[in-house]
Amino acid sequence: MKSTIICIVCPVSCPVDVEWTKEDGVLGIKNHLCKLAGPYVESELFDPRRLLTTSIPVDGGDWPLVSVKSSPPIPKNMMLEAMDEITGVRVKAPIKVGDVLMTNILGTGCDVVATRNVKSV
Repeated sequence: MKSTIICIVCPVSCPVDVEWTKEDGVLGIKNHLCKLAGPYVESELFDPRRLLTTSIPVDGGDWPLVSVKSSPPIPKNMMLEAMDEITGVRVKAPIKVGDVLMTNILGTGCDVVATRNVKSV
């Protein structure tokens, strides 16, 4: 098969032409300006992942919500299921940036971590 995938690893955003098969993987790539395009294209074809970002309600905090992200990115096909898993979760203040609020979401090995501080009131 032949595809064109826009590489988003660096600001250039190369339109990478890739030839691949499900059996053999990536056979060749063209039109990329850096060495980071190869691993990105392979990941995007065979195991696409995305950073999940959302917010979780906070009890007893100076903010009603805390912003969170997945660390590392989760499989793209699990995004909606992961959001369902997060829905209904509440956390208690205080919260610091980097605090793990949920571990191993959906058995992916990915955690949900805080991206802002929330003080107790």
